[in-house]
Amino acid sequence: MLVTASGSALSIGGGLAEARVIESARALLLSDGRERIVDIDLGGGADAAGICGGRMRLVLRRWQGEVDRQRATSIAASLAAGERVALSERDIGIALPDEFATPDSRLLIVGAGHCGEALYRLARQIGFDVRIHDSRGECFADGRYDAAHVLCGDVSRLSEALETARPILAVLLNRDFQADVAALDLLCRHELAFLGMMGSRRRIATVRRALPQFETELKQLIAPVGIDIDAQTPEEIAISILAQLIAARAARSADASGA
Repeated sequence: MLVTASGSALSIGGGLAEARVIESARALLLSDGRERIVDIDLGGGADAAGICGGRMRLVLRRWQGEVDRQRATSIAASLAAGERVALSERDIGIALPDEFATPDSRLLIVGAGHCGEALYRLARQIGFDVRIHDSRGECFADGRYDAAHVLCGDVSRLSEALETARPILAVLLNRDFQADVAALDLLCRHELAFLGMMGSRRRIATVRRALPQFETELKQLIAPVGIDIDAQTPEEIAISILAQLIAARAARSADASGA
């Protein structure tokens, strides 16, 4: 969480606990110190910040001056390049083993129709590095994707989204099964953190039969993609898919941290 003298970004969970952390952070900004430990009691007592039980310990680190600015710029550049960054005691204010800043996972949306647009709009709000592909130029002609990284053209353009050190989660939302087959023929040659496809069970079976050479790779294919919430509209479908993507991203992060 980033706290400035007049605002904040991101969150440690909200509520009274967060309010106390923000208060402590602003006090640190007015002091001569660089770090501060904040202990939050959640035991339900008179001075507690909640009744969930246990305690929270948070480290505040004031970033100020040219040296810190250069370090922040370096970290941001590495994350933008898809690289994770080891954080030192100076960076976070306390010595912790194996502490890293990690880049956003890349979400590759294949198919820029109504469901693709809804998934793109929602995914941008929850920290995915989004790429969207479609062979149809008209999908991108009306400005709906002006803020997106668009891959318009032949299916070979998907390779551009795969050239990254970021974890890649791919979702196929194509209008026809031939486009699914072409995309999977390329995607199955790469290591993906998640692979999902929309479609009826008959269509999914047809796609699988068309790619017998990737029988092993297609065991990871989640199809039909999305949790079952009886989704009907593009936005509802996008939410059902995002729930799976968030779970996959969290599971990967837990594995990477040894949790």
